[in-house]
Amino acid sequence: MTDRAPISSTPLAVTPDTFRDPRQSARWAWRLVWRGKHLIIACMLLAVVPTVLFLQQATPRYTAEAKIMIQAPETNDVLTNNPMNVTRGMMNESVMATEVELISSQTIARRVIAKLKLEEDPEFNRKLAKRKAFDVFFASLNPLSWLPDSVGSHGDVVQALSPAAREATEHDRITGRVMMGLKVAAERRSYIVSVRFTSEDPEKAALIANTFADMYVLDRLEASFEEAHRITDWLGERLGTLQKDVAEAENAVEHFRSEHNLRQTGERPVTISDQQLSELNSRLVIARADLAQKQARLGQVRNLAHGHGSVDTSSDVLQSQLIQKLREEEATKSQEISLGIKTYGERHPRIIGLRADLADLRDKISGEIDKVAASIANEVEIGRVGVNTLERELYQLRRQGNAAGEVMVRLRELEREAEASKTLYETFLTRFKNEAEQGHMRRANARVVSAAIIPVSHSFPKTRQILLVVMLAALIVGMAIVFLLDRIDNAVRSADEAEELTGFPMLAMIPVYRGAGVRPIDAVLQQPRAALADGVRSLRTALLTGDAADPGRIILVTSSEPKEGKTFVSLCLALMVAKVEERVLLIDSDVYRARLHTALDLDGDQGLAQVLVGERTFDDVVQRGVRGSLDFLPAGRHANLTEILQAPRLEGLFAELLTRYTRIIIDSPPVLAVADVRILARLAERVVYLVKWNSTGRDVVRNGIKLLRATGGNVYGVVLSQVDQRKHSRYGYRDYGQYYGRYRDYYGE
Repeated sequence: MTDRAPISSTPLAVTPDTFRDPRQSARWAWRLVWRGKHLIIACMLLAVVPTVLFLQQATPRYTAEAKIMIQAPETNDVLTNNPMNVTRGMMNESVMATEVELISSQTIARRVIAKLKLEEDPEFNRKLAKRKAFDVFFASLNPLSWLPDSVGSHGDVVQALSPAAREATEHDRITGRVMMGLKVAAERRSYIVSVRFTSEDPEKAALIANTFADMYVLDRLEASFEEAHRITDWLGERLGTLQKDVAEAENAVEHFRSEHNLRQTGERPVTISDQQLSELNSRLVIARADLAQKQARLGQVRNLAHGHGSVDTSSDVLQSQLIQKLREEEATKSQEISLGIKTYGERHPRIIGLRADLADLRDKISGEIDKVAASIANEVEIGRVGVNTLERELYQLRRQGNAAGEVMVRLRELEREAEASKTLYETFLTRFKNEAEQGHMRRANARVVSAAIIPVSHSFPKTRQILLVVMLAALIVGMAIVFLLDRIDNAVRSADEAEELTGFPMLAMIPVYRGAGVRPIDAVLQQPRAALADGVRSLRTALLTGDAADPGRIILVTSSEPKEGKTFVSLCLALMVAKVEERVLLIDSDVYRARLHTALDLDGDQGLAQVLVGERTFDDVVQRGVRGSLDFLPAGRHANLTEILQAPRLEGLFAELLTRYTRIIIDSPPVLAVADVRILARLAERVVYLVKWNSTGRDVVRNGIKLLRATGGNVYGVVLSQVDQRKHSRYGYRDYGQYYGRYRDYYGE
């Protein structure tokens, strides 16, 4: 009895890594969906049938569409009447969204209702409409309709209103129903607005859509006229005020000019002080120029007199006739002296006399020059006095001019105010005349580019789309329910699930027996070609064709819970093994709930319990030749069952039995119910773990395998018992158990 792996070389268990294979995951999902196909079909029928009934009873609705082009308004400056270039830039998404809201406003809707008298239409006035039986039925399904009328109702409030208020409330309801059928949207990257209206009547839908478009254009036109009228009224009021302002400003200018003795000369008002100041400035400039000229003449004469040059070169000297005459006489005397010296000599009396006359002439010339210089100096002094006098007078006038300047500043301020008032008045007058002339020439800045046509096909209900969506939703819901139920359901249904859960290979799948009148054990023996017999033979083959060095002579059959088929499988396996081997022993170790002796119609009072406590020997209680060559050891009955199955006693018993039998098959209690199974599992060479198909929970199986591993149990493989072949094949698990139904010709009675 050695510990070893369930199968020597190649493990058959499905590991978590194997399950992560996408193809295997896809197959698992498909098998799960196929298994729950009836539930999915039921979900689809539950969704599609009411939908079809609804589509047949639903009133078709038609949608008509009209298109409006929004144009940029020609906005002009209120004063200059010049076009403003910023309007085109203002035609953005915000402006288009504003126009969309304007079209879908209650103002336009009320005008449409009034023009078409929609308040008399039963489609919008529910008081005039007759409810269909189908609508009444669906309304009764609404949980809110089950509440009393007093709950959530505003009837008392409405009844408390005045008749006019109640009429307005009812009109608002009609407006709301009309607006429910309206859909306005701006088309992207354009100035086109789409106006759609949905109604039960196609002609009505087109008519209302076109009316909405027309009412919007008319509203824009009326708004333009109202704006022009408001501008004209405002300009008229402003003109009256500006006219008074202009008159008051001009009167103030004239009164101020007459008060301060101002006169208008050309474009600029002039005072008397200004005239005097101008004359004095002119005279002062002339006097200063004359003084400068005389000072220059005086300086020239003085410079020449002090030996810096010939005084005779002075312009004033040259202009003196007396000096010129004396110069002529001086030249004559000099000539006579020169001729006399040549004739008479230097000391001649005549020469001396001439020289005396020449000196006298020169003294006279010097005296005349001094007189000229003195005259120039006097002129300079007189000119300086004149300049000083003019400067004093100019200073006095300037002091008077400073006071006059403040008056001129005030005068110019009054003139500017008068001019500004006059300019503003003329501008407003021009704008008023233009608005008065162009008031009857306005455009709406919007036009209908495509009128709505009568639709020939209904827009609601969209039968194909609705059915497709409902079927798809029902399919998804059905699949979700299937996956949810599979997640909630904890049972094991396939070989792959069992192998993945336990980590051990699947040895066989034992079908559930559905025969009548024949016991399952007899069916296995009497009908060797039946599926049940073939399942037991598959288990026998898996157990007997193992490693030659470890033939597995002691085989333990156990499970997690009671009623999983351990007794039946143990008995059938023992009978099948007894057909190929001579010495086979079947032991019923379930001393708590013995069942094997009942299945074999034998006495089970004496058996394993008596052998272990030493009351009887094995040969005394063993029953030989059961159903052929099979030997059977019943469980027996004993008062103290808790201490019977002890390891030393069992080891000794098994050692003795191995000398007599080639194969020992043990039917044990459930693992989770009795702790004695762990002792038996450790002593057995091969443990067969049964899992009841579609019944035993995963957690139960996992806990049972965990206990066996913890105690060193030699679990060899897993057997799915009581498999319903029809359901298993229908579930499509794709394990070998599915093919029992396909190969039923191989299984005969």
